[in-house]
Amino acid sequence: MKPTFSIIFFTVISGAGLGLLSLLALADLCQVETLPKSALTSGIALALALIFVGLASSTLHLAKPSNAWRAFSRFRTSWLSREAVFAAALTLVAFIYGGSTADGVRDAIRLPIAALTSLLCWTVLFCTAMIYASLKPIRQWHTRWTPVNYVLLGHWSGALLLAAIASAYGMASRSLLILAVGLGVASLAAKLAYWYTIGKSAPTTLAHAIGVDQGVRGPGALSVAQARLLDVGHSRGTFLTDEFGFVLARQHATTLRAVALVLGFGLPLLWLVAGGPRWQPALAAAACGIIGLLVERWLFFAEARHTVRLYHGDPRT
Repeated sequence: MKPTFSIIFFTVISGAGLGLLSLLALADLCQVETLPKSALTSGIALALALIFVGLASSTLHLAKPSNAWRAFSRFRTSWLSREAVFAAALTLVAFIYGGSTADGVRDAIRLPIAALTSLLCWTVLFCTAMIYASLKPIRQWHTRWTPVNYVLLGHWSGALLLAAIASAYGMASRSLLILAVGLGVASLAAKLAYWYTIGKSAPTTLAHAIGVDQGVRGPGALSVAQARLLDVGHSRGTFLTDEFGFVLARQHATTLRAVALVLGFGLPLLWLVAGGPRWQPALAAAACGIIGLLVERWLFFAEARHTVRLYHGDPRT
């Protein structure tokens, strides 16, 4: 697939905002961390800003961004529509939750809103992932590891931002560090499992795509006819070849995977563990982690091969 920066930016940045907002709400709900009200409010404001900027950038790849409202019209059948509806609901609930963190608001009012906020964050992340995981023609996306990665990576980047906020307010603690490191290790394991799965899964061929894996034997025929492409049907590039014909060399994919692992997981984990309570290493870890996830998300799109490529000359996808 052709990597589109607006979608890459949207999924990573909004994912970080959703992860941060979810963790803030959970920390408030479980009262594991006693973040000051100012830190909690600042974190919610940052999370909402990231979510809004990410969602706004997702419209840039549309031919007519003014038609983005139509995404709300197919809730029963479209994961994109579900994402839009739940994102709108989350925005409203998160604003109410942010207001409820002010002094004087009772826990009996704030905590149920915090629980709903976290639940909506998980729902939006899952819906975003299912936009891709539900596409059967793309083998690299149609796997259970796609939603697992989206949810975990969103919370991993959110945990990095939460650690930076806590350090800036002098509230860095061992439990926050354990949470961030645990999410980082879990996200790394899920990403490696995803790459292993798409590398080991059987590629789709033209014969498989049209349902004749074993070939075709006509009446009285002594041999089996195998499916093959006779003509690509065009003499120059088309929309399909432009959007679905992106080719990433294997050596480049290997290099970029290494870059994503180092920037997205290795360095942030190192800075978190070695940085102590200082906010500078925590901020560097968050920035480095998000840059690494941008590389990871670019690979997610670049390595995807749509079945339609079989009808344009590719032997397998």
